[in-house]
Amino acid sequence: MPDPVPLYYERELRRLVNGVLDGGPSAADFVSFVLEKLCEFNAGNGSWQRGPQVGAEWGRRTATGEVVKPRQLWRGAYGALLPVFWDPETRLGIGRGRKAASQTVQWLRAGSERLALLTNGRQWRLVFAGLDFDAWCEWDVELWFEEGALSPQIQALRTLLSPRLWTPSVPGLTAPLLQAILDSRKGQAELSAMLGERVREAVELLVQAHGEVLRERCADVDPAETYRAAVRVVMRMVVVLFAESRELLPRDNALYHGAYGLSGLLEELEKVASRGGNRLARSWNAWPRVQALFSLVHQGSHHPALPVPAYGGELFAPGDPTAKDGLSRALALFETAAFDRELLPDRDVHRLLERLTRTKVRVRQGRASTWMPAPVDFSDLSSEYIGILYEGLLDFELKTAPPGDPVVFLAVGNQPALPLSRLEAMDDAAMASLLEKMKDAGQGEAEAGEGDEAEPVNEEETGEEEVEEEGATDETEAEGAEEAEAEVADERHTARTRAEKWARRAVEVGKLARKPKGPATPEKRLAHEEAIGRKARQLVTRVLLPGEWYLVRWGGTRKGSGTFYTRPGLAVPTVHRTLRPLAYTPPSGADGPAALDAPPAAWTPKTPEEILALKVCDPGGGSGTFPVA
Repeated sequence: MPDPVPLYYERELRRLVNGVLDGGPSAADFVSFVLEKLCEFNAGNGSWQRGPQVGAEWGRRTATGEVVKPRQLWRGAYGALLPVFWDPETRLGIGRGRKAASQTVQWLRAGSERLALLTNGRQWRLVFAGLDFDAWCEWDVELWFEEGALSPQIQALRTLLSPRLWTPSVPGLTAPLLQAILDSRKGQAELSAMLGERVREAVELLVQAHGEVLRERCADVDPAETYRAAVRVVMRMVVVLFAESRELLPRDNALYHGAYGLSGLLEELEKVASRGGNRLARSWNAWPRVQALFSLVHQGSHHPALPVPAYGGELFAPGDPTAKDGLSRALALFETAAFDRELLPDRDVHRLLERLTRTKVRVRQGRASTWMPAPVDFSDLSSEYIGILYEGLLDFELKTAPPGDPVVFLAVGNQPALPLSRLEAMDDAAMASLLEKMKDAGQGEAEAGEGDEAEPVNEEETGEEEVEEEGATDETEAEGAEEAEAEVADERHTARTRAEKWARRAVEVGKLARKPKGPATPEKRLAHEEAIGRKARQLVTRVLLPGEWYLVRWGGTRKGSGTFYTRPGLAVPTVHRTLRPLAYTPPSGADGPAALDAPPAAWTPKTPEEILALKVCDPGGGSGTFPVA
């Protein structure tokens, strides 16, 4: 935290603020005073270049051909840099003030810098510009003094605009403030990956809850259509949660919150669940409320107590049980089957909402790491993540376990789903080959898709974490088994026992448990047997009874690389590299030919007619990542 503002500086700041608010000519002096005296960007830690002192090398060409450079430039140790841009307009980013805001972002993207300050004296905007997004935070001098005293805005300004946060600790490193921003973006990407898995689990829960009625009423419907219908229902919930977090739906309206909203519904379900007694399993009020919410979003409301526009759209359009289209029939079943029989109790709706609003984050604890539950703040996720979630679901297909043969998910590689009879029929050579192939596949996916994630944990730590996570799933399955008929519980137990028996053999054949060194003593043999049993339980992730629904990727595995979606961090550079030679003219090199490797700021835009004549096609389509980039 910065030190308190000296009394002399506080009095001077008050005088200058009054001058700026009164429209006085001291705005430039005011900016210099704030940056040098309050924020301490001074001769003790760097040097300032102002006006003509800022060299032409800092000029960068925008998309309109204008050359833009900062009005002031502070340069510190180890390459530290604070560019300051000035806008004479009265409001930043509004009306004519949008030009300076856009030029600041373009200037940052044309170089290697990512942070800059934009101000008109009254407003102070800290701007971050990445390849695929930009963000900013702002302070208004009208709020710097509250009730005659310095407001928290000053403390926040001095905290973020501090030379310590803008200066790398050693040459070659990123400044602390920029690193914190990049880490937060990385955390958002990791959150989206985890949330994608949770959304898939929600779709699977919805289908499994309607398993019996699906077999009765939609036996002739293609499983792919049933899956698309379930995805549509869950994506409705995702969109509503996103809209509520952005206040696009009136979550502050008491009627909406108490009778329609998903956030309010989750709060109510959690209160009931906290009382114990398994009350949620004996009530069926939540799912009809969710369907009423979908109708509200689609049809709107003109009532003065709850004004909501009719958004319409295909996503929220209701299904038709009489339609020839299998998708519409399956969608109608998910919407109305709960009204006909005791399907989808409040307990299952609670689990659905938990999958969508709760996630797990990896937390380091000393030398180990563990998974901790954490809420999902949809307001922190940009709209592109809805596309990420949806396209991740496109990689899956809906299947049912074959009659008379349980299906086992293995915690090896990408988690293959295989019939238990096939596993039991394998000889030692086939079993060893299977484990080795799956292990190699998992390592390949990790190298391709997870190279930019947080520091890895060792194999033993990963195993412990998987045991902890699957333990939570086992507890949930155990609750359901207690409520099911005794014969179903016995069948599930028998299938699990068979699977773990096979897994013990696989652990021994694949040498997944280390043998003790030295002479074999009873204690060592017992410890080795316990290690084999522990590895066997870890190897069997899940067992499905015949006829149960489940989701797997098109390759028959639970996990994969998610190749349907190209993240903006890759899409944006690809688009720039492809389209720049078509929309811009490169500068001439020293020896005559065009310098195609020149920095972006050195390229000159072609004429508007040439640019408008370009035709760009994205054959893959998807969620439009490349056209948006």
